[in-house]
Amino acid sequence: MNRQFTRFIIIGFFSTFINYLFYLLSFQFLSNILYSSSIGYSAGIINSYIFGKKWVFKNKKNTSIFLIIKFLFVYLIGGIIMALIINFLFNIGVEYRLAWCIGVTFSILNNFFGSKYLVFDKTL
Repeated sequence: MNRQFTRFIIIGFFSTFINYLFYLLSFQFLSNILYSSSIGYSAGIINSYIFGKKWVFKNKKNTSIFLIIKFLFVYLIGGIIMALIINFLFNIGVEYRLAWCIGVTFSILNNFFGSKYLVFDKTL
């Protein structure tokens, strides 16, 4: 599991870089922050799915719409709960950067364990 988690973190950093790169490039052409953010996020999430499936969890199953929906659901839940944690902690007086670190820690763990046991589990 340590090796999988290390790979998961590496892919997370790489996906974040791709997200940012696509965001910057699309903003140059579109000059629209919402579209650029969406394009960047989509590129990063596609990278996370592909490399999570193939390299992190070594899942050999064919990609299906159900598998993609499960993946997106896990990441959506992680993002929503992360935002709620950050908001809650900030509202009770926790410094915003620390609140973000705590929220993102939850999100990383949610996304790793959700991907491992709900999305790419070889027994399902």
